Amino acid sequence: MSRFLQVVFLNTLLFFSTLVVAHEVPQDDPEKMVKAIYNNVISELNLKREKLENDPAEVKSFATKYVLPYIDTPKMARYVLGKHWRSASKDQKQAFVDAFTNTLIRSYSQSLLKLKIETVSVATARVEKPGRVTVPSSVTQSDGNKSDVTYRAYLNKKSKKWMLYDVSVEGVSMLLNYRKAYNSDIVKKGLDAVIAEMQTKNASFNGKTV
Repeated sequence: MSRFLQVVFLNTLLFFSTLVVAHEVPQDDPEKMVKAIYNNVISELNLKREKLENDPAEVKSFATKYVLPYIDTPKMARYVLGKHWRSASKDQKQAFVDAFTNTLIRSYSQSLLKLKIETVSVATARVEKPGRVTVPSSVTQSDGNKSDVTYRAYLNKKSKKWMLYDVSVEGVSMLLNYRKAYNSDIVKKGLDAVIAEMQTKNASFNGKTV
């Protein structure tokens, strides 16, 4: 797998994982939130590396346990589905959100343990417009490879908490890549067929045979 995909997976996992037990993740400051997520996830990966390596289902458990408080998965799914979201039924929308979340975890799980993070530097959050920011960071692996990683966050008006909803590696948006890929498939096959394919590929994470 290319270094780009490996780095994307790392930051997808960072995007979807954190440990409240180790250090509470503040959601009143997007820069501090990203720093806390990095620190907690790297520490936890080092502690559970063998367990994660031997059981792919543990990767899902690890990510799922800590995802909901800090990212907006439905928002991500809506963006990825694009124009197809408006015409989808309620059941289709929920099925896509669930399948998309599992796909993010499954797609890069095999490369998880190949990554060795040496240092992470998080820069000051940059305001895009009121209530939306980007948080730049730089990730250095033990082999010396460096990658620029930028998180996008918005302030939830109801909860007054910052939520993550996208990550870009070397300027390439994860959500934009998924949106292009799924749009092409939906146009060719239809939404139900695409969801069914996602569910089949994700079956191993639900304790089923693929």
